[in-house]
Amino acid sequence: MKKILPLTLAALLVCALLASCASSKSSYPAQLGSTAVADEAANGVTTTELPSTAGRGYGEEQKAKETGLVGRNTPAALSAEKIIYSYTATIETTKFDETIDALNALMGEYGAFVETSYVSGSRYGYNGFRSASYTIRVPVGNFSSLTGRLVDLGNVYDERMTSENITAQYTDVQSRLDTYRTEESRLLVMLEKADTVEDMIAIESRLSDVRYQIESLTSTLRNWQNQVDYSTVNLYIQEVEELKDQLPAQRTYWQKMGDGFSATLKGIGNFFRSLFMALVVASPVILLLAVLAVIVVIVVRFVIKKRKKTPPADPSNPQ
Repeated sequence: MKKILPLTLAALLVCALLASCASSKSSYPAQLGSTAVADEAANGVTTTELPSTAGRGYGEEQKAKETGLVGRNTPAALSAEKIIYSYTATIETTKFDETIDALNALMGEYGAFVETSYVSGSRYGYNGFRSASYTIRVPVGNFSSLTGRLVDLGNVYDERMTSENITAQYTDVQSRLDTYRTEESRLLVMLEKADTVEDMIAIESRLSDVRYQIESLTSTLRNWQNQVDYSTVNLYIQEVEELKDQLPAQRTYWQKMGDGFSATLKGIGNFFRSLFMALVVASPVILLLAVLAVIVVIVVRFVIKKRKKTPPADPSNPQ
């Protein structure tokens, strides 16, 4: 009996401790929800609510995506990647007007629109070459199709495509926006229950700051979503006399020498053509200068002949 009694007391003591721990855990969240949240809203402190997937490992999150649970048991931000695509290229063409018309038709076919455009040069200028710069926005679903059709416009070179995944930044900003909206709702409730003027002024001041943050974050998300939904295509169109040859990357020594010799002959021919064009264009000025030169020569010769016919004055016979 002496041994059984201490064991019984010890068992009762352990049960009592376990019951007290369970009761304290069950009452703690209720106290936090009734007092701490109101204190945080009054002092301007915000609390970010964790998503339902917080605490899960990468393997569990990836498994949720593969099994199709994303979108039901996880935040909507994890169900879709936010990627911004952009494409830049230069296009050579010998038919500038036709290329511009074809580009407009291509944009209409794929639902794209021009964000900015600039055309320089004149077909009646010295060399007649023009250029154009376009910034085009195309729905992301038609991005690959439109860029793949650009070869129909002319000689495409200097291509460059970039992609930027902003999913993490987007999710973070969205979480901050939700937090500010929750705080705004709580501040509005507190404003209705405020008793003193000082409390009303403090709450309205904090409410103004919160609303400013909401507008700023909303604008950021809207801008990002617009860039995600509509990819950017930057095109530089150049009018040329002759398209560049598309040579293979691997060339032999003699092939490179032949290419250089052909380029030299072509350059000499272009030089003389340009020189002849310059002479023809400047022919009125050259003709005018030639007439003036002839007149000057005639006048100079006349003056010289007149001086030769006039006898020199005799210094011994003063007049």
